[in-house]
Amino acid sequence: MTGPLALAGLRSWARGPHDDLAGEGVYVGHLSISVPIVPGSGEGDPDALADRWYRLARARGTFEATVGV
Repeated sequence: MTGPLALAGLRSWARGPHDDLAGEGVYVGHLSISVPIVPGSGEGDPDALADRWYRLARARGTFEATVGV
């Protein structure tokens, strides 16, 4: 299991390209998932997560979204 420090580092690392590349039309975002990924489990369903990521990337209005928090 990945620890909170590693996850914070990943989020911080992704923020750099998000800020640097936004002006060039490139989107970098972060979807924090705090639920088990299990088919048929509601917000932890892989299709639901894919839809959430898709909406985040299409909107491009924010860097990050969370699931299960």
